[in-house]
Amino acid sequence: MTNLARMTAGAVLSALTLVLISACATTLAPSYDKALVDGLLSTSSDMMEFFASTSSGTAKESFAKREATYNNLIGRVDALVIQANARPIPKNSVTDKVNDALSKRGVRILEGDDAPSATALQGISKTITKMRDTDKKQGITSAEAGLFKGQAVIYLDQAITYESYLER
Repeated sequence: MTNLARMTAGAVLSALTLVLISACATTLAPSYDKALVDGLLSTSSDMMEFFASTSSGTAKESFAKREATYNNLIGRVDALVIQANARPIPKNSVTDKVNDALSKRGVRILEGDDAPSATALQGISKTITKMRDTDKKQGITSAEAGLFKGQAVIYLDQAITYESYLER
């Protein structure tokens, strides 16, 4: 075989290998959704504004002034949960093996069929709902306001980080 024939055969073999490898790509995460990220960023901005307005604490007697804001934020977050879960989540042996390995360490990437960001968003919804219910019943102290905000910030960070990561 001449050098030219070997180089041509090598190029063909390399190209064929590249095609086969790219055809076998395994999807490990749902696809990026710009509308979801935009909604998440907008909602998180409004949420931080609301937390700032309650940071000194609240009085039960003035709850009616805040009720619509609570309900708006809860509704927007719940809508984002639906949007995050509407995307198909890849189910394959690789994600199953990753989940199995992590579950042995007490960590789980996917709970059921929920995207990680949807799980975090559900945590935000529960946090704001608990804050609303506490505010309505007795008002909240500045310390409680800080605790509610801290918990929501952890969940927001998880959701935003995960969704931003998907933009590859």
